[in-house]
Amino acid sequence: MANRMLIVDDNIEFRTMTKAYIQRSGLNFQFYETSTAEAAVAKASFTKPHVVLMDINLPKANGLTAAREILREHPECRLFVVSMFDLEPFKKAALSLKAAAFIPKSQIYDRLIPALKTSLKSLGQLQHA
Repeated sequence: MANRMLIVDDNIEFRTMTKAYIQRSGLNFQFYETSTAEAAVAKASFTKPHVVLMDINLPKANGLTAAREILREHPECRLFVVSMFDLEPFKKAALSLKAAAFIPKSQIYDRLIPALKTSLKSLGQLQHA
C-alpha cells in the first residue's frame, strides 16, 4: 500500500515537477494536491496523509496555519515546509510545528528525497514502488 502525500502549493508547475521528481525516486506515494490552505485542511481530513508538503505563502491564508490544523487532526503526519524564501522566521515557525524539515524551494532537489526517506524510515513506512 502506498504512502499518501498531500502537496499544497499555489504554483501548479511546482506541484507537477515535485510530484514527478518524487515518482522518479522510487518512493511509493499516492499523491493529492491542492493550491490553498483551506482546501488543504479539507483534503487532509479525508485523505489522511502520511506526509504533507506545505508551502508557506498561499492565497488568502498562511500555509503554517493550515499545517497546524492538519497536524492537530493528524498528529502522526510528517510535515515538510517549503518556501521560496530561506528566512530564519520561516525556519523557526516550521520548527515550532515540529516539521520534519524546512526546505527552501531552491534546495528541493538536493534535500527532499533524503528527508522523505529518513522520515518514512522512522515511521516504519519506507516503501518503494
